[in-house]
Amino acid sequence: MDAFYRPTWVEISLDALRHNLRAFRDSLPAEMKIMAVVKADAYGHGAVQIARECMAEGASYLAVAFMDEALELRRAGIEAPILVLGYTPAEAVPLAVKYSITINVYSMDVLEALAKRGPEEPSVKIHIKVDSGMGRLGLNRTEDAIAFIERALSLPGVEVEGLFTHYACADEADKSYTREQYSKFERVAGHFREKGISFTYVHAGNTATAIDTPEISYNMVRLGIGMYGLYPSDEVDMERVKLRPVMSLKTRIVMLKSMEEGAGVSYGALYHASRGEEIATLAVGYADGFSRMLTGKAHALVRGKRVPVVGRICMDQCMISLQDVSGAQLGDEVVMFGEQDGLVLPAEELAEKLGTVNYEIVCMISHRVPRVYMEAGDVKDTVNPLQHQLG
Repeated sequence: MDAFYRPTWVEISLDALRHNLRAFRDSLPAEMKIMAVVKADAYGHGAVQIARECMAEGASYLAVAFMDEALELRRAGIEAPILVLGYTPAEAVPLAVKYSITINVYSMDVLEALAKRGPEEPSVKIHIKVDSGMGRLGLNRTEDAIAFIERALSLPGVEVEGLFTHYACADEADKSYTREQYSKFERVAGHFREKGISFTYVHAGNTATAIDTPEISYNMVRLGIGMYGLYPSDEVDMERVKLRPVMSLKTRIVMLKSMEEGAGVSYGALYHASRGEEIATLAVGYADGFSRMLTGKAHALVRGKRVPVVGRICMDQCMISLQDVSGAQLGDEVVMFGEQDGLVLPAEELAEKLGTVNYEIVCMISHRVPRVYMEAGDVKDTVNPLQHQLG
């Protein structure tokens, strides 16, 4: 376990993670495979640790955004299948071969790089992406997609292991656009099915699809945000799959002071204290991912009470008012989002105040914040990237 010397940390509940994976497993058809999406450092939860837990819980595949993320997992000794969902340049093909990393192929330059490989080289697995309406990566014309896939199937040493697409509006109550995307993708998948050509994996479903429309997910779903206990929107059927948030952001009181009447708090002195108002300084700021844009909007939990964050949020610190809290002491735990004594301050509340989504709240927690992995109420592991860098 790594040490850390500032009382600010992210707490990761492995029990909640396992609960969420099992909740999806129980709600999906028995034959449906799970691809655990651990891109962006597992949405801020720690890619290596989360990947290991997911594979232990029966995930069939891991997914990352780009090659460097896949290499991080391989260098940590993770041998599970990994798909790079995003762009992989042609020059990275040798790395995919060397480290047995599956790549998303949709461009001719990468396909030609695969074609130029010698017959003695190890085979490489690829998944081909069809853009059925996201307008991002993938082949967006049915005839082009079919021709591209046929070309890939003809290449020696290349295994077209999978086809996939991504639904743009699956988290909305209106499923009409998602159904249109399904129909477009099915024209490609169905073409090869009718010719007797099968692929090991055909995947279209994300968390929202896994909850609302698993029937259009084919034989594998990509679980991202839901795995971490957060819903992709408030329009999905939350009753169908009950999730538990995995991450909490916590810190401690590092300074307590009773203020004079009208005394300013933080940069710009935007907040003026009342006489005797108790102000606590916390060891967390915007460099940790607690955004400065939350100034004047945020709350925290201390001693089971909800309190306002006052004054401008600083790079490394922020302040709270303890007017409604009695008995606070140096070292008291403060929850910036998460749960304390039965009171919940959800990531969604911060997202709403920032005009963003819960995905961004957990992803923007910085690497300098240690991750503390909890199991059955005890610390199982602590990862502090700054200590890792020091060796």
